[in-house]
Amino acid sequence: MSGEGESGAVVDPSLVALALLISPLVFLSVGLISRRPGTVRRVVRAMGLLVVVGLALGLLSPIVGAAAGFGIGIAITLNMPPFEGQLARRLVGVGLAVAYMVLMLVLIPPAGVLAGALLPGAMVGFADEYGAWREARSR
Repeated sequence: MSGEGESGAVVDPSLVALALLISPLVFLSVGLISRRPGTVRRVVRAMGLLVVVGLALGLLSPIVGAAAGFGIGIAITLNMPPFEGQLARRLVGVGLAVAYMVLMLVLIPPAGVLAGALLPGAMVGFADEYGAWREARSR
C-alpha cells in the first residue's frame, strides 16, 4: 500500500506538495526578517536540506523528516549571532527537539505531532539564547 506507515496512516501527496511550495516562503521570511546576508542562497540550501533530510528521516516517519528538515532550514537561514560555534548549538537543539518528538510520538502521538510542529524552530532560538548566555558569562 503506497503511502501507508506501520500505523496505517496515509500520507496525502497533495499536502506534501503544499508544504514544499510554502517552505521557501517560510525560509525566505526567516532570512529577510532577521536580515541575514545572502538570504536567497541560504534559502536554496535550506530547501535542499529539507528535501534530503525529509526523505531520509521520512522513512522513519514523515512528520519526523519534515520537522527535522524545517528545523535545520531555520537554523541556517536565521541570522547568525557573533558567537563561536553557534551553528553547532542550533543543530544540537534541533536534534534534541526531534529526539523528544520521536519519544512523544511513541508515548503520546498527539503530543509528538505538536512537538514536531513547534519545537525545532523554538530550539534554534533557545540555542541562540544559550550562546548569548555563555558569551556573557565568559567575559
